[in-house]
Amino acid sequence: MADILRYVKGTDPDLDAWVTNFYTENHLAYEAFPDMVASPEQLNFIIHMDGERYYYPCSDELFAAIIEKRADTLLTSAYMEIWARLEKLVRKVIGDDYKQRYLLSLLSIKFQHETTSKVQLPGRLDKRLRGIFTTISEISRPLAAEKEEENRRAAAFLESSRFQDAFHSLEGLEIGADTTLTDIDLQIPLLRLRRLLLLSTVHEIWQGEQPPPMDELRRLMNRPIESESWDWFCRWLRKVLDGERRPCILWLAGRSGEIIFDLAIIRILMKMGIKVILAVKQSFFYKRISFVDLLEDPLLEELLDEALFIGEAKISKNELLAHLKSDYRLLVISDGTTEQFNPLLTSVTFARSFKESDLVISRCPGSRECISNHFQFTRDLISVVRVADGQLDIRLKPHHPGAIRFSESALRRKAEELISRVRKEKERGKTIMFYSAIVGSIPGQMETAKKILNVFVDYLRSTLHNVVIINPGEHFEEGMDADDIMYMWEIFQRSGVIDIWRFQTVDDVEKSFALLHEKVPPEWTGKDATYSTGCTKEMEIAMDMQKKYPEMQIIGPSWEKFRRRREYGVGKLYDRALADEG
Repeated sequence: MADILRYVKGTDPDLDAWVTNFYTENHLAYEAFPDMVASPEQLNFIIHMDGERYYYPCSDELFAAIIEKRADTLLTSAYMEIWARLEKLVRKVIGDDYKQRYLLSLLSIKFQHETTSKVQLPGRLDKRLRGIFTTISEISRPLAAEKEEENRRAAAFLESSRFQDAFHSLEGLEIGADTTLTDIDLQIPLLRLRRLLLLSTVHEIWQGEQPPPMDELRRLMNRPIESESWDWFCRWLRKVLDGERRPCILWLAGRSGEIIFDLAIIRILMKMGIKVILAVKQSFFYKRISFVDLLEDPLLEELLDEALFIGEAKISKNELLAHLKSDYRLLVISDGTTEQFNPLLTSVTFARSFKESDLVISRCPGSRECISNHFQFTRDLISVVRVADGQLDIRLKPHHPGAIRFSESALRRKAEELISRVRKEKERGKTIMFYSAIVGSIPGQMETAKKILNVFVDYLRSTLHNVVIINPGEHFEEGMDADDIMYMWEIFQRSGVIDIWRFQTVDDVEKSFALLHEKVPPEWTGKDATYSTGCTKEMEIAMDMQKKYPEMQIIGPSWEKFRRRREYGVGKLYDRALADEG
């Protein structure tokens, strides 16, 4: 099984074919579905692949069983659960007898077709069948009335005087002879968080006509949470309260009713100085909260009145950081999917939110299978799942030790240090040249790109007098991705210190290979800076800066040649169009 989990392509053609079939049948292959599946670079925002090439959004046990063609038992039981839930939904929502029978018959045909090969992941099957249901039924928010009623009941409970009396009681505070006011300041928010988390396990609060007796709930909400992961989270929060950090939490929302408790918890976290990004589903996924729910449920709309809703699926790093630095303490996004946690299919906005967060909290029990496999995340993640009334299963999954985070302040500091050094050179009468070149726009040519970049810059330095040439390749640090690089360099580029901005030309490339005493290989023939999305973005910045500093000179291909690369890649050093050409 261990060998399968660390599958390496190129040793067994039959196995390679079956693995390819697994990814294509589940629509998880980036090469086959580049407009749906996250690029490897975007995936790296969330998962630290640690040298592995393939990621799968399921348990290690299920993946191994599918690849070894022994998953019949595991998959059949999961498939039947999906069918039972879907059939129940159709009978509940579709009132017309003919349409109900038609839908069930069609879904049954699709179900039989999709499950025959025993390679379809349950989550992917569920999404496909549910998509057929919502399309044909033409009901955009199935279960909307039921979910809104559950939210209303949960909110009414939290507003009740009985709950408020119990919630604000001193019970559970540890006050001794040596207790200080600072100790109490630390205890109070942790006690409130614990009470809300424990009460959020009691589904009868919002699913029953009346909540359980308050005496029973009072005993339940004051139970201790015995969990090392909870203790870790409390220590993490104490650092926040001590003023050691002002972090951001990405909160993966759960289901109706429970979301009201989530929002109450989030309000406490925000009062502690924590920014929160609330991530919900894109559209209908049974009782899970969706972006549409937040916009159309009057109660949720009211509770999120002061939040900033980000509807764009591909927000840039600069835009996200600007929102995080704004006065908004709560941002709301969609994860871009209608299934359990699946980093291969989440939106760019979600992936960047994951990357920019300090901690991720998941309230989704169905995502445990994906969270619990051997892959490690780039951020610490805590999964909080109900076991029974008053009982929580809290699991911490620490980030991969090799995951490096460059904070916005660290990137800005690096840029400002370089700006300071360059200004001193300008004061000595030096001319400052910035050189923009292809780094990774040709797949498989990263090392060659670096080599020809460095040899050409060395050549320029040997021939140009009194010119300081800034070579971005010389300021790269391990762990930086293209998002980090572009953010840092834009700060430098907009500082006004550049006198000459030179973009790599075809002649530059040919001269570089000549300096290496090599012929220009076919993949580099005719290539220049216009073949890079990063350089295209930089040309836009250069033209903008030239309006402010008309004396700045731009050397290189014309702007018209850059126009084919208008979209900056997602944490990528090459763009999709070129990858497809290869």
